[in-house]
Amino acid sequence: MKTQEQEQDRAVAVDPMEDLCQALFSTEEGAKKKAARQTAGAMTQRPWPQLPSRLRSAIRSDIGRLLDSGKARGHLLEAGYSAAVVNQALRDLGRTAA
Repeated sequence: MKTQEQEQDRAVAVDPMEDLCQALFSTEEGAKKKAARQTAGAMTQRPWPQLPSRLRSAIRSDIGRLLDSGKARGHLLEAGYSAAVVNQALRDLGRTAA
């Protein structure tokens, strides 16, 4: 018979926001990254300043990496980001995209 303590040891704390940030910070492209971009893009119902700072940093990092690889604004939108998120991230980065 398992004790309650043994059950708690097996439970792993999952932080969905941290998973989202890790996926966006990752340099690897894939289904997880695309899903993370779509999730971040869907967060436009919250004003940009109300998003967690780590998430904003992850979005800026990912968008900056896409821009550095020669991607245009249209590609950022196709990648799953909303126009509002792209606009704000570009403003924060002090960059523009064609």
